[in-house]
Amino acid sequence: MIRARHILLTLIIALLCVDFSYSQQDYLASQYNFNALMLNPAYAGAHQYLQTSTMYRNQWKIEGGPTTQILCADGRLKKVPLGLGVTFTSDKIGVVRERAIGLDASYHFRTGWGKFSFGLRGGHVGYFAALDELVYWDEDDPIYNNGNIRESFLTLGFGAFARSNSGKWFWGISIPEYYARDHVLRSNPETRFYKRHIYLYGGGIVTMNESIDLKPSVLVRFMETNPMLMDANLHVSVMDKKRKGIQLWLGAGIRTNRTYLVSCEINLPYNLRMGYSFDVAGKGLYQHLGATHEVQLGFNFGGSTPIIQSPRYF
Repeated sequence: MIRARHILLTLIIALLCVDFSYSQQDYLASQYNFNALMLNPAYAGAHQYLQTSTMYRNQWKIEGGPTTQILCADGRLKKVPLGLGVTFTSDKIGVVRERAIGLDASYHFRTGWGKFSFGLRGGHVGYFAALDELVYWDEDDPIYNNGNIRESFLTLGFGAFARSNSGKWFWGISIPEYYARDHVLRSNPETRFYKRHIYLYGGGIVTMNESIDLKPSVLVRFMETNPMLMDANLHVSVMDKKRKGIQLWLGAGIRTNRTYLVSCEINLPYNLRMGYSFDVAGKGLYQHLGATHEVQLGFNFGGSTPIIQSPRYF
């Protein structure tokens, strides 16, 4: 009982301290450039090959802190300008667990500036709250009368994605869960339980020389009733383009909720990609929260070669 109470109090204090500006209903990913399908259904089929990626994120050192696992896959259909994708997510914070699947379809077309795509996402969310793991401050509280909560519902979202003809500039906007049939979880029929998240992001490549590129990028998150949350990142790509070998990305960034980020991504021969990011809270909060670790692994199917044919920018 004492241990459970300590865990609950620590979690509540941590959430207040870091100015929790986003809802944990939507997972947070520092390596959003690794595979934008996590944020935007219009990214499905952005490349001519089938790409897959997995992510594991462990946020903070306290018990009950958020943990997230993601599996994504997408590709382009042959002879038609359509992309398909699928995303599996498992998210846990405290006693609340969510498992979701999203099915994506996108339409691609060209303009004078570059390539554009629009995408739709249909999803299913399984929600579970283990209320029997909470501390009973008031045993007569009606929230405990019905025991644990287990519900599921459908979602619908959309997005747009664009990249220049050079392949070096990109931007996107998405609302992955514009509609959520979450009536079973609403305390007020007029108030959504799942708040809409709007993602706006973009970036580009500045070539310094034959081996080094700079990649500035920004991701802005908007959510109903919550302050804006923004990531600003700068990555450096190192690659011997003449030999077409390994591509290494090193990056750093800052988030508006007083979090600092460093990351590393490596694109290896035979279409293998690996990434790692390390997030820390500033202003003395690190000693209470600890660090956040995020690991990603990706593989591209189709046309596997022992060397990298061209650098990957998004």
